[in-house]
Amino acid sequence: MSLDPDGAGNATTERTQAPHDLSMTVVEYTGEPDRCTVSPRGLSGIAKLSTWITVDKAVVVDLNTMR
Repeated sequence: MSLDPDGAGNATTERTQAPHDLSMTVVEYTGEPDRCTVSPRGLSGIAKLSTWITVDKAVVVDLNTMR
C-alpha cells in the first residue's frame, strides 16, 4: 500500500506485494464465539500493533479446502 497521493486510486499503477507468512492466534471463549487474530509473522513495534485482523473462528476456512 502506498501513501503517495499521486498513486492513490490510479488504475494504471501496478502494485506488487511480497507474500506474507501469516500467524493465527485463537482465543476460546465460554458462551461467546471463539476469535482468531491473523497477522504477518516477524513484525515488531508499531507494525505489529497495527497490522492484524480479528474474526470469528466460524468464518475461518482451510486454504486447501477452498482451492
